[in-house]
Amino acid sequence: MNFPKLTPVLLSTLALVACGADQAELAAPGTDDLNYEVNNDALTTKGKFETFVGKDGKTYFHLLAGNGEKVLQSQGYATQGSAVAGIESLKANGQDASKYLLREASDGAWYFVVASAANGEILGISEMYVSQSNATRAMGSVATVVKQTVEQGLALTGDAKFEVFKGLDSRYYFHVRALNGEIVLQSQSYSSRTGAVNGAISVQNNGSDATKYTVLPAADGSFYFTLKAANGAIIARSETYASKAGAQRAVAGVLELLKTQLTR
Repeated sequence: MNFPKLTPVLLSTLALVACGADQAELAAPGTDDLNYEVNNDALTTKGKFETFVGKDGKTYFHLLAGNGEKVLQSQGYATQGSAVAGIESLKANGQDASKYLLREASDGAWYFVVASAANGEILGISEMYVSQSNATRAMGSVATVVKQTVEQGLALTGDAKFEVFKGLDSRYYFHVRALNGEIVLQSQSYSSRTGAVNGAISVQNNGSDATKYTVLPAADGSFYFTLKAANGAIIARSETYASKAGAQRAVAGVLELLKTQLTR
């Protein structure tokens, strides 16, 4: 059984679980707040800012920690130069955890934004966390990542793929990278790498079904979407979008990506 467009680290694990791919939902996402251990390797390895052009023609950047985890993403900018200026502003403000503001999404997930000290502009938006306490703990870790990151460049394009990694909280995750280099889906947390791989297979099994996606309000007028497995468990969440229409367009893009580029 082949799984195209999967990174080598994921391929090596898929060989162990492929025979159970149709039952990927049995590896339930982890939600235990008590088992939170900082992944120091991810904090000490330098991260990278990557810029990319979205489907709306605007330029965005995201910040990857040293383990490849996307920890912040920007709003849209009209030009590459404006996005680079946004990176510099985030570097200046994002080292201070007091600039991080918690937000709650409509399904009870939590995230945070980094705001400019000068005008309150939102410079970066985090991934979604299962609880307020996890999001609060992550703010300090992300501030450390911002402080240590100096490298920046264009995101690699033309290769859609799943990527599995050990998160800042020492749990396991996967995300989906689109053809333009944008990371469009982030998983729930798992207690093992095998669980995360099974979750990625579940996205392959369920992600081409439009009925499995739900667009929801976040905060500050923004929206995001979730993808559920056959058993109703959320297996992935998107980033936030400035409008409901933007989130709906993103759902259509992810559906197309999973149907044409990440098919099994």
